[in-house]
Amino acid sequence: MRSNVIDIIVYLIERIEVGESLSDIRTENLKNYNRSEISAAYSWVMQKKDNGELDKIIKRQKLLGTAKSPQRILHIAERMVITPEAYGYLLELMNIGLIDYENLEKIIERVMLNSTERVSLGKIKEIVTRMFFENDGNPFSQSMFLTGDESIN
Repeated sequence: MRSNVIDIIVYLIERIEVGESLSDIRTENLKNYNRSEISAAYSWVMQKKDNGELDKIIKRQKLLGTAKSPQRILHIAERMVITPEAYGYLLELMNIGLIDYENLEKIIERVMLNSTERVSLGKIKEIVTRMFFENDGNPFSQSMFLTGDESIN
């Protein structure tokens, strides 16, 4: 399941933020995930590290910790659609620097335009996963990532 990849990415970023290198992160805490999910998450983090975006994510998180970031309060209509757990997850992603305020707004907008029922944590994870692995709307640009049943040897 690709939404598990986001959970692993969150874990990896949190470990990197406390000073661990990617090679030092213990995978024992990832035993509930399969090898392809772990490989896809490591692949995403490595790609972001290689192109310098990982440093931007870490810097964004540090800036959020020291500066006043915009506080986003859900409108009553948004609260009727987005569950507290789902919104809490989005705030967590924002606090660790994986998404910024603009991404948060895009996700909320996507939810409000496309949902006719309550959006749970699982659904938000699916939306975030699609956002993470989309690249300019080109489905072929994500081909370097595993689809869920492959593994890297």
